Amino acid sequence: MMVPRRLAASARAARRRLSSTIAGVGHSGHLSSAALRNRHDVPLAEAGLTAAQKYMFDLNGFLVIRGAFDADMVARANGAIDHHADTLHERTGQLRTSGLYGRESAQLAGDGTTGRFDMGGMLGWRAPHREPFRELLTHPAVAGALNELVGVGYRLDHSPLLIAQERGSEGHTLHGGAVTESGEPAWPLAYECRHGQMRNQLLTVCMQLSAAPEGAGGFCAVPGSHKSNFPVPPSLADLADEALASCVVQPALQPGDCLLFSEATLHGTLPWTAAHQRRTVIYRFAPAGSAYGRGYLPSWPESVLDGASEAQRAVLEPPYHPRMNRTSVDRRGEAVAARAREAWKVEFDERVFGTRYF
Repeated sequence: MMVPRRLAASARAARRRLSSTIAGVGHSGHLSSAALRNRHDVPLAEAGLTAAQKYMFDLNGFLVIRGAFDADMVARANGAIDHHADTLHERTGQLRTSGLYGRESAQLAGDGTTGRFDMGGMLGWRAPHREPFRELLTHPAVAGALNELVGVGYRLDHSPLLIAQERGSEGHTLHGGAVTESGEPAWPLAYECRHGQMRNQLLTVCMQLSAAPEGAGGFCAVPGSHKSNFPVPPSLADLADEALASCVVQPALQPGDCLLFSEATLHGTLPWTAAHQRRTVIYRFAPAGSAYGRGYLPSWPESVLDGASEAQRAVLEPPYHPRMNRTSVDRRGEAVAARAREAWKVEFDERVFGTRYF
């Protein structure tokens, strides 16, 4: 039976009016993306980087946020390091970083004697010395970037590490990268971008505490190498090939700058040539459900957790999916309570597994 055109048109208009009154249904009658999200989905990240910053990170595999940390934070961090100067350890002998993988690099050896200096444990120092290092975990300049680059529910994966160099200190063989020297995909370090969203399986965030002017040495990287599909030539990792080494850049940094880079980016350290000590504190973060390190097992030391804020404790949680009642941190660095998992699911898991979570 044929339906009169005017009647059919009227019915279509009625359906449009009805769909427009249903939450989450657009004018075309299709469900909106917000309506299609369910409790299993990771919460949407708020914008934490500008369009230009996202472009530069995706292009290069690293990004510098200038002046992210104010002078007071930098001064407090340097003062705390000075107070713990006796815990600074020089890497010598087999621990030297310019001769990794069984190869010695003349270009990275520095003066051939002075090693790199490492210091850890700052999250567990007594107040007030621990505070500037804890503040970075949820600092607004960092939190927004991490939510975009690692995902909502980002977590600290490695214990923070101070890297220091004196004049003549050796560099570090270039490492990381999307593909290993043997040609295997470096899955634990992977970077990818899908549908406009970037994800890093392991992201390093650096608090720069002393100037690293152009040519002084320090952090270096091969821009764009986080997207590489072929093995790293050993002569590039050692800077032994002049043509390949020309691809390596050393971004100039000032105290208070924040350097972020994907561990999928081929990176290393150039020998230090400046008269003053180089200081940078590195943190490595991972997505909520991913892990590389294991310093948090069976739990972070009590000294690390003592006095930590709710937001800081959220970043120190072990790996598990946000749907498992994981508190996250927003771009302002504030704790955001998890959407509670359905009580009937929790009750069923307790019956099946004997615990609240599978």
